Amino acid sequence: MQGGAASSGDSQTWRARLEESAALLAPIALIAGLALAGGGFELADRHVAGLAVWLTVVALLVLGVASRASLAQPLYRAAGLILALALLSALSSFWSGSAELSTIEADRVLVYLGVFLAAFLLAQTGQRAQRFAEGLTIAVTLVALLGVASRLLPEVLSFANSLGSGPQMRYPLGYWNANGVTFGIATALLLWAGRGARGAWLRLGAAAALPAVLLALYLTFSRGGLLALLVAAGLTVALSRDRIWLLGMLAIGALGALPAVIAVQARQALTDNIALQQTVDQGAEVLPILLAGMALSALLFAALRWEERREGRLSGRAVELSRNPKALRGVGIVLAVLAIGAAIAVGGRAWDEFTSPDVQAPGTATAQITDFSSAGRSDFWEVAIESFGEKPVLGSGSGTYEFAWERLRSLELPLHNAHSLYLEAFAELGLLGGLLVLALVLTLLWTGLAAWRAASGRRKDLYAVLLAAMTAFAVGAAFDWFWEIAALGSVFFLAAGALVAARCRQLAPAGSDDGTSDGDGRFRFTVAALAVAWLTAIALIGPLLVEREIAASNDAIAAGEVANAVEHADTARSIEPWAASPYVQLGLLAEQQGDYATAAQRLTQAIDREDRNWQLHYLRSRVERAAGDDAAARADLEEARRLNPLEDCLSGKPSCG
Repeated sequence: MQGGAASSGDSQTWRARLEESAALLAPIALIAGLALAGGGFELADRHVAGLAVWLTVVALLVLGVASRASLAQPLYRAAGLILALALLSALSSFWSGSAELSTIEADRVLVYLGVFLAAFLLAQTGQRAQRFAEGLTIAVTLVALLGVASRLLPEVLSFANSLGSGPQMRYPLGYWNANGVTFGIATALLLWAGRGARGAWLRLGAAAALPAVLLALYLTFSRGGLLALLVAAGLTVALSRDRIWLLGMLAIGALGALPAVIAVQARQALTDNIALQQTVDQGAEVLPILLAGMALSALLFAALRWEERREGRLSGRAVELSRNPKALRGVGIVLAVLAIGAAIAVGGRAWDEFTSPDVQAPGTATAQITDFSSAGRSDFWEVAIESFGEKPVLGSGSGTYEFAWERLRSLELPLHNAHSLYLEAFAELGLLGGLLVLALVLTLLWTGLAAWRAASGRRKDLYAVLLAAMTAFAVGAAFDWFWEIAALGSVFFLAAGALVAARCRQLAPAGSDDGTSDGDGRFRFTVAALAVAWLTAIALIGPLLVEREIAASNDAIAAGEVANAVEHADTARSIEPWAASPYVQLGLLAEQQGDYATAAQRLTQAIDREDRNWQLHYLRSRVERAAGDDAAARADLEEARRLNPLEDCLSGKPSCG
C-alpha cells in the first residue's frame, strides 16, 4: 500500500512539473515563433500558429485538464464574446462584397480564441499562473533582445534584413510601433519579474535585461511605445504594494540604458540605420557599452535587494510612505494637476498638428517622439466614421475597410486598416460589431481588475502586471493596427486567459479547487471546445491551401509551365469557391495566353465575389480593351474610378500594377 501511495505521489509530482513546464514554455514558443515569422501579420504564419495553438488546446483537453479546471461565468462570457465576434465576422461575408476577406478576419478571431483557451487551461493553478507569467516575460524580452541585436549586430542577424531599413526599428515584428508597444509591455513584465519571479536567477536576469529592452524601445522612436511604457509600467507600479522597489528597479534600468542611448545618439549612421559599413562598426562600438550598462543594472539591483533584506530605517520609511493612502492620494492629485497643465499648455498646438493633413515624417528620428502629428490617422478615422454612417446597422463587412478608404479618402496613400480597432469594428461590422468589440475588451479588462482586487500578496502583483499588459494593448489598439499583428494580439489574449482562469478560481466554492462541482458542465465544455477546435482547423486550413496553390501557380508561371499554373489555380478555386483570388489568378493566366473571352469570364466571377475591389474592374477593362470591346472597357474603367477616384493610373498616368 505504501509503495502504491508513493508511486501515486511521484506520478502527481511528475504531472505537476510537466504542467508547470508547459505553462512556462507555451507562451515563449508562441510569441517567439510569431516574432521570428515577422509578427504573424501574414496569413500563412498566423494560420500555422493558430493550428499549433488549437492542437495544444486539444491536447490539454484530451489529457483531462478541463476535468480539473475551474469553470465559471467569466470564462463563458469571455469565450462567448470572442466566438460571437468570429461568427459575426464570418456572417458579414454575405453582405461585405468579399467573402474571402471576411472569412479571413473570422479566422483571425478564431486564432485568438485558441490563444485565450490555451492560456486559460495552462494557468489553472497559482503555481502554473506564476510560471505562465514568467514565460510571457521571457517571450517579450526575447523579442526586444532580437530587435536590439538586429541593430547592433546586423551582420550576425543578417536574416533580419534590418540594415538600411530606416531609423525606426522594424525587426522582428515588421512594424516599429508594434515593437515599441511590445517593448513597453516587456518593461512592465520585467519590473514584476524582478520582484515576483520564483527563481533568483530570473529576478537578476530581469534586472540585467531592462537596459537592453529600454534601448530597444528607444530605437523604435515610437510614440505608441512610449505610451505603452507609461500605461503598462505606470499601472504595474500603481497597483503594486511594492511600488517603491519597482520604481527603484525602473530607475536602475534607465540608468543602465542611459550610456548606450547617449552612445547611439552620438553615432548618426547607427541612429539613422544607414546601409554602410560605418553603421556596422558603430553598432559594434555600442554593444560593449550596453553590456556594461546591463552588468551595472544587475549590480545595482543586487544592492537594492541587499538594502531591502537589511530592513534599514530609511528604506522602511520609504516603503511605509509609498503605501500610505494619504500620500498616494496626494501624488495622484499632483499628477492630475500636472497632466491638466500640460494639456492646457500644449493642447492647442497638439490638436493642430494631429489633424494636419501633412503625413510627412519629422526630419529626424528623435523628433518623431515629440511630434504630435497623427501621420494621417485623423483622415483614416474620418473615413471609418463616414463608412459607419453609410451602413450603421451591419457595416460594410469584416476586412473591407480598404475598399471604403479607396473610395472616400482624401490622401493619396494606400491603406488596409483604419489604425483603430474600435473605429474599424464600427465601420466594418456596424453598431452591433462595434459594441461587441468594446464589450469584449472591456469585459476582459473588468475580469482582470476583479481578479486583482480579490487577490492578495504576490498573486495581487502578478495579476496587476497582466492587467497592465492588457490595458497597454487595449489603449494602443485605439490608435493603431495592432489587432492584425498576431504576436502582439496574442500577448493580450494570453494575459486575458490567465486572468480569467484566476478569476474563476476565486469564484470556486470554499474548500474546493474547482470553479464548479458540476461534472456534466466540464464535460459539455470539453465537447464544445473540441467541436470548435475541429471547425477552426477546417477554417484555417482552407485559406492556407489556397495561398499555397496560388503560390505554386505563380512559381509555375515563372518556370513557363502555363498548364501547371492553371491546374494549381483551379485547385485553389475548388478549395474555396467563394474566394475571389483563385478566379483572379485564372483570369490573369487566360489573359496571358490571349484567351480574352475566358479571362473576362473569370474576372467577372471574381467581381461577383468581390465587387468593391477597383482593381478587378480595372483588370477586366484591360482584357475587354484587348478583345476590342471598347464600350465594356470604358464602363469598367469608370466603375474603377468610382471605387478609387484618387488612383493615378486610372487617370491616364502610369499603368496600374
